[in-house]
Amino acid sequence: MKQLQERVAAEGSAKAIVFIKREHVAESREASQIQCLLDEHGRMRRTLPNLNKEAVNSLEQHFVADHPQPMVHFPFLEMVHGVVDAKGLENLANHEAIHSLHHAPELRAIQPVATDAAEAPAAGPAWGISRLKAPDIWQRGFTGQHIVVAHLDSGVDSTHPALRDALETYAVFDISGQSVTPGEPYAGIDDHGTHTAGTIAARSVANAPVVGMAPDAELIDATVVGGSTTDSVSRVLAGLNWSLQKGARVVSLSVGFDGYDESFLPVIDKLRAQKLLPVVAIGNDGKGRSCSPGNYPNVLSVGATSDGDYVEGFSGSPAADSEGSGPKVCAPGFRIKSAKPGGGYRLSSGTSMATPHIAGLAALLFSARPQASIDEVERAIVASCSNPMQESAERIGAGIPDGIAALDALLRGAN
Repeated sequence: MKQLQERVAAEGSAKAIVFIKREHVAESREASQIQCLLDEHGRMRRTLPNLNKEAVNSLEQHFVADHPQPMVHFPFLEMVHGVVDAKGLENLANHEAIHSLHHAPELRAIQPVATDAAEAPAAGPAWGISRLKAPDIWQRGFTGQHIVVAHLDSGVDSTHPALRDALETYAVFDISGQSVTPGEPYAGIDDHGTHTAGTIAARSVANAPVVGMAPDAELIDATVVGGSTTDSVSRVLAGLNWSLQKGARVVSLSVGFDGYDESFLPVIDKLRAQKLLPVVAIGNDGKGRSCSPGNYPNVLSVGATSDGDYVEGFSGSPAADSEGSGPKVCAPGFRIKSAKPGGGYRLSSGTSMATPHIAGLAALLFSARPQASIDEVERAIVASCSNPMQESAERIGAGIPDGIAALDALLRGAN
């Protein structure tokens, strides 16, 4: 609230994240909770309570009228977002339906630090997938089947041979957080989103090995950065709301804003409350620098390691005087081979290459034990880690996960 007040005082208006009290917008106070139900396969269904739309729409009068950023309601996040001035902020702060108000920071894509051309995959899984022992998990019969993984990034080439059967559905959001009609398969798509999506769930092409961690996961993609549309927090909020609506168990997020800013903390809390595991890149700015929300304690944050198990120099970690956390784990993020738009492959390096490895691993674990909670899956991944090169905890977190050890720990917890 304080940061929002300071922005409004300095600039006259500011973008705000406004959380609503459920009992004030639900038609029935007795039925105001979002229901999260799992079937036997691990498919999630989230159901909204019946909402009093007039109560929600009445909040619009407290936002700046005729602004390019209109008030948008994100019901699964239980919030509205828009631009407020001093009067609107005062009214909302005193409104009985408002739970809390927060500054809305602008996010950006965490871009790779290096890219290079690559040939099609050769025999054997990619090194990062082998390092996390995903093939051993596949041999046990767990390939991410029935698990919906949300991928929020810069879009996916839906015609890529390795991805066209992986992509269940996709959406594109504009700067105001509104869904727009997607363009042609290549319109507004850069290498980043296609590459990270491939690491999560790419399928085998022409008898080449899969390049995805969870080759049977059901990938859903939301374009929230890049392309011809300016980046904005509205796009990311819209993508997260959509991911909840579509039943995702895991979300892979390679976006952030510089340094530590707690404004987005309650958004992450909403994801976890609805049983969605946020896997987030720590950032590519090196030692002593990190990105929010990747440096939050309530995300499964990911740094990047080399093929020699060293933490890459670009991999982020918080400054000594920062309130932010370092990565919880690290994963392969050096010269990772994955898909690129147009049907080929590319090598890329960055924490945004490491993050989909962990999102894919989480999908494998959920497919092994569909009724597991997000806390159980996260604990299994973190507890399985080792630190073979004795890197500092602030750089590597718990270490590099062992997929089989994580799987066995999770299955033991079910007995």
